[in-house]
Amino acid sequence: MEDNASTTPLVSNEDKVPFLKKLAYAAGGPVDILGVWVMVSIAYQVFNFELKMPPTYVAIILMSLRLWDGVMDPLMGWISDNFRSKWGRRRPFILVGAILAGITYPFIWWFPTDMSQEGIMFWVIGFGILFYTCFTIWAMPYQSMLMEMTPDYNERTRVAEIRSYFQTVAGFFNGWVWWLSMLPIFFIDGVASPSNGMRYISLGIAVVILVLGIIPAIFVKERYYETDLIQNQKQVKLLDSLKATFSNRPFLILCGLTIFFLLATSIFDSYGRYVGTYYVLGGDWNEGAKFAGYGTIIYMAFSFMFIPLFRRLSEKIGKPKVLMLAMLLVVIAVTTTWWTFNPNNPWLMLANTAFIGAGYAGLWLMIPSMQIDVVDYDELKTGERREGSFASIFSWVLKFSFVIGFMISGPLIELTGFDANLDSAQPEGVYDIMRIGFLIIPIASLIIAILLLKIFPITSKKAAEIRVQLEERRGKV
Repeated sequence: MEDNASTTPLVSNEDKVPFLKKLAYAAGGPVDILGVWVMVSIAYQVFNFELKMPPTYVAIILMSLRLWDGVMDPLMGWISDNFRSKWGRRRPFILVGAILAGITYPFIWWFPTDMSQEGIMFWVIGFGILFYTCFTIWAMPYQSMLMEMTPDYNERTRVAEIRSYFQTVAGFFNGWVWWLSMLPIFFIDGVASPSNGMRYISLGIAVVILVLGIIPAIFVKERYYETDLIQNQKQVKLLDSLKATFSNRPFLILCGLTIFFLLATSIFDSYGRYVGTYYVLGGDWNEGAKFAGYGTIIYMAFSFMFIPLFRRLSEKIGKPKVLMLAMLLVVIAVTTTWWTFNPNNPWLMLANTAFIGAGYAGLWLMIPSMQIDVVDYDELKTGERREGSFASIFSWVLKFSFVIGFMISGPLIELTGFDANLDSAQPEGVYDIMRIGFLIIPIASLIIAILLLKIFPITSKKAAEIRVQLEERRGKV
């Protein structure tokens, strides 16, 4: 993984993205986080902790929505790649999708309280599918737009950097959503009710989705759209586009390492909620919610510290090496849980969150930027720009990776003998088994991710060579 990034010249003026345009694009970052990850963050607390659904039911909800994404994401990516209008390929969908997603989001949480567990499960799946269909109309063109803003290797990371700050702030809210859902104003008969809290919180999230979601459509213009490269590009059939996408070796490696990285962290997160709340905190939901919030503060602080550090470092040593460093920080976070998740000192759990925050800063900064480099590699091989196809497949990979982790975690937690109805009074040995799974499974996944990263072929030197060849073929854009 030799890299000569330190010799890369400063970004040329023609390749720079104006700061206000970076801000306008970054405004969509919280929409991307809240639209997908609030459900993942609060699902087990609402449906298992409060409503006493089996963890497998919760896993079915999350998996069903991601399987639907598996259909919609590639379809929407393909549609936006082949769409032509005087407003561009992406902007009309971003505008319409933000409005529709904002309108449909609250319906997920306003299920009748007298429904059976099975009825609530099908309600959430049904309206979840409606929302995620609308959300995909927004998300795929939005994510594709990042790939069209600049051809420069380092400037792409700088655009991603600004978005990362916005996403981190949204992640801060996401970390506190459990605690917010249990505020006294949402109590039912004097008892905390996260499900009731989420009804009203969802209305606020809907407003954020609608307002922030339309900003990129208004203020960000697609750099490539008016060029001959796009205007003369023939429409490609969906299956042909998918086939070409999956034949791209660097993209497959990037997807693979992302799957195993996020699989590790999603299992870490889901197991952590149970081990932290029931083993460390004695089954106290209120304390669990508070510690989730405290952890988010630590996470955000370390993310904000490491985002600019990683961005500068990537310009010196290259993106793959920075991503490797980020992964190693997460390895540290996982391996130390055996000692830090300690009932005698609950505050030690926050140390793990610090390493996770630093590691994720590198992940969410490097991965999108490396993905754009893959699109250039694809153009060199195929002669086509298919940002939407790559964005859609990768978006699904991101979401599917997390949910696979949660899907695995649900049955595994049940297999340990854990019973939510018993609160902290679990059978002997249950917590030890949970802690072992909490440690071993994520470490194994992280090792595989690191091995895949070592064979990722696009270094800064290679990216520069690709750009030269592209400009010789189709000129500058």
